[in-house]
Amino acid sequence: MRSLKKLRLSPWLIWGLGAAFFFAEYYARVAPSVMAYDLMRAFSVNAFALGSLSAFFYYAYISMQIPVGMLMDKYGPHRLLTFTAVICGMGAFGFAFSTHIFFADLCRLLMGFGAAFAFVGSLKLASIWFPASRFGLMAGLTQAIGMLGAATGEGPMAVLVTHFGWQQTMMLIGIIFMILAVAIGLIVRDAPTSHPRRLVGVSKNFSLLSTLRIVLKNPQSWTNAIYAGFVYAHSAAFGELWGVSFLQHAYHVDVTTAATAIGLIFIGWGVGGPLTGFLSDFISLRKPFMYGSAILGFICLVLILYAQLPFTVVYFLLFIYGMTNTGVSIAYAVASEINPHHAAGTSMAVANMASVIVGASFQPIIGLLLVLHWSGLIVHGAPYYTAADYRSALILLPVCSALGFITAFFVKETHCQKSQS
Repeated sequence: MRSLKKLRLSPWLIWGLGAAFFFAEYYARVAPSVMAYDLMRAFSVNAFALGSLSAFFYYAYISMQIPVGMLMDKYGPHRLLTFTAVICGMGAFGFAFSTHIFFADLCRLLMGFGAAFAFVGSLKLASIWFPASRFGLMAGLTQAIGMLGAATGEGPMAVLVTHFGWQQTMMLIGIIFMILAVAIGLIVRDAPTSHPRRLVGVSKNFSLLSTLRIVLKNPQSWTNAIYAGFVYAHSAAFGELWGVSFLQHAYHVDVTTAATAIGLIFIGWGVGGPLTGFLSDFISLRKPFMYGSAILGFICLVLILYAQLPFTVVYFLLFIYGMTNTGVSIAYAVASEINPHHAAGTSMAVANMASVIVGASFQPIIGLLLVLHWSGLIVHGAPYYTAADYRSALILLPVCSALGFITAFFVKETHCQKSQS
């Protein structure tokens, strides 16, 4: 009886450790948003340089996405996730001891390289250890856990930074990565021993390049990836970097209050991701949720940025925005269905790469727009940007939602069925 219970729990434990890595990498990803002024002071830089520092994480993350998918399809997630969790930890420790912006950039690059494996590895574990009929739910749960990591990386991390400083906070993040590396190495396996045919290495009959060719030659891979990029852009640019500073200046709240409010985006993701995945699986439709995500994201962003509402209403809108931004999770589910099963990891990596590359590019672009609108005022050793500066720079984000809605028209409805060709 005990062995039967262990067998039933093991898929959740194994997938859960992969998802925990994804959870923790969001600590490193969003850290600059609550350390913005500390980092500008520590490295004597402006908003553009800060945006570039934050984006270095994504340069490695983006460039590794297709190789990650191919490596996951070929070799499996166990050893890859163990090794890259260690790399993330080393990057976090290095960042904590950085005294120059150049070295900090390199450490962000290192963290981005390791973090690139977390999401696709978690989805690959879900595709191996769970039936295909539950993949939409598992994709939503995986994304939700990452978003909860981002949520705790906002408000609670702001408290840690306030009380202990940004360097000690980064050291704590490094310790978390090292603990996860040990747990993943000891517990995670690439396939159930009772179902060896489900081993990731089913793609051993296919070369890495042939798998990539299959994905890239499919027009739907590109259309779906572009949709994911447009819809996720504002979460990456606003939620992961500039949102905290915008709320501080536009609504005159302190950094902890602003970070807690931004954290509601990711808590909304935590609720909406699994719910959207479950409902999509239940009705066997993907596209209605893709349309709804883009439309509601546009409405919420316009109200938050330009309506000057009471801050309690802003709290509510940030949560609703996060809850409905989960069309990105549906795009990942679509990615697993529009190409053959042995190419699922590569296909999901392409969609994830697009979602991150757009958001990463908008972080320094928005920083540059802030610099262009800057009056030259310095406050407490760092450049001061007004609410009007932020509103002018952030106009690009609702435009992304509108483009995402248009792109969704060209995505094929899969009816939650995997491609057989």
